[in-house]
Amino acid sequence: MRFHRSGTILLAFVLFLGACYPGRANSGAGQNPDLIGNWELQELSDYNALEAIRRLRPAWLRAGTRPSVAVGRTTSYPRVHLNGVPLSAFGQLEEISAADVREMRFLNGPDASTRFGTGYVNGAILITLER
Repeated sequence: MRFHRSGTILLAFVLFLGACYPGRANSGAGQNPDLIGNWELQELSDYNALEAIRRLRPAWLRAGTRPSVAVGRTTSYPRVHLNGVPLSAFGQLEEISAADVREMRFLNGPDASTRFGTGYVNGAILITLER
């Protein structure tokens, strides 16, 4: 009788944990607000990287409320790195096809400044291409 009771309690506990675990069904788009993966970009293959960000994570573009001086001009957008190389202009995102992107990752201002140094008040968008 004692085994039956402890087995029932164990089964109830396992079922409870299973109900609490989000599993694969909830791990789709939007789970990580700082990452856009190629699985999300497959539907947007006709878009460029900037259009994809506007569609999937518009908050990345609103993140900067303070102007920062970058290369002699003022910008309120995050700085962009492509395969580890900083791009000279935010508008270059329009030249990157979403179909070529493996992932795009957003770093907030403090994290980007810690990683790259000053000039990242509005964060950074790190893009890795498939190639």
